[in-house]
Amino acid sequence: MIQRIQTLFLLLGAISAGFLSMNLVGIWEHFAFATAALISLIIIFMYKKRKLQISLSTWLVIPLYITGIAIILFLSKGHYDESKDMTTLSISFFVGLVSTILAIFSIRKDEKTVQESNRLR
Repeated sequence: MIQRIQTLFLLLGAISAGFLSMNLVGIWEHFAFATAALISLIIIFMYKKRKLQISLSTWLVIPLYITGIAIILFLSKGHYDESKDMTTLSISFFVGLVSTILAIFSIRKDEKTVQESNRLR
């Protein structure tokens, strides 16, 4: 489980989503990123069900992307507290999103390798 690169990508996504969850003011953003962190951790332990991992990770990216767009729109209108460092939050959001997308590609590559080895049997 830990040898696979997608585990590290999903763990990085969970950490960044947890960081975002702790530092955002709005309840909906907090709920969205806390749920994303929890789902990322659940996906890590589903290492024997790669197809389910791919589908859950794909469905995880969609709400993260929408919430990120909402945060960017609120930042541009100045609805967030000025005392918080929004650059760190933005970087954390993009690191989480990119790491989840990289995990999806790695899981697909893993599934392709397993399918090729099954074909050789």
